[in-house]
Amino acid sequence: MRMRIGPVAASALAVAALCTPATAGAADTLPPMTPTNGGPIIGGGGNASQMTQQLKSLNDGGVQEVDGPDAAQFISAAAGLANRDLSAPFMALQRALACQANNAGFGARAYRRNDGLWGGAMLVIPKSAYPDTDAMKACEMTNWRRPSAGSTMSMCNGSWMYPPQDFNKKGGDYAVLLAGTNSDFCSALSGNYKTNASAWP
Repeated sequence: MRMRIGPVAASALAVAALCTPATAGAADTLPPMTPTNGGPIIGGGGNASQMTQQLKSLNDGGVQEVDGPDAAQFISAAAGLANRDLSAPFMALQRALACQANNAGFGARAYRRNDGLWGGAMLVIPKSAYPDTDAMKACEMTNWRRPSAGSTMSMCNGSWMYPPQDFNKKGGDYAVLLAGTNSDFCSALSGNYKTNASAWP
C-alpha cells in the first residue's frame, strides 16, 4: 500500500524518539493553533457533512479546537517538540496520518488547552478510505500503544470502531483514534464511544 506522507526512515526515527527521555530545557507548552477554517477533512473524497458529525467537541471554553488541515498542521508541529511528554501522542497520530493511501479523506480535530500544557487530537477514518482493513490496521498500529487512560501528565490513547461491528449486522463504518497528553482529554472523548462503539483493534 502506497503511503501518502512520510518515508519509512522518518517513521523509524519517530518510533525511536518515543523511547527517548524528555530533553532538559525542552519547550513546556504545545505550539499555538492557527485556524484557517479549511474544513474537517484531510485529503480528498469523503462526505464532509457525515465526517463532521463524527468529530466530537470538548465544549470547553478553555480548550481551542481546529479541524482538518489545521489539525494536521498542529499534530505535525506538536510531534516535533523536543519535550517527549508533550510530543509522544502527536507522534503516534502523525504516524497514523502517514497511513493515508491514495489521498483518502480522513477527518481530524485537534485540541489545545489555552495554557498549552495539554492537548490531543482525534482522527476519524471512514471504511471507504481503507478497503484493505488489515493493511490499514497493520500500518496504524505500528506505533499505537494499547488503549490507556494515562495519568494527569502522561500520554493517553484509545481507538474505536463506530458503530459497533454487530450494528445492523454491519457496523465499523468509522475507525476513531484518540491520543493526547492528559487523561481528562481521552476520558472525556472516549465517553462518546464506550456505550455505542467497539474497542479497536
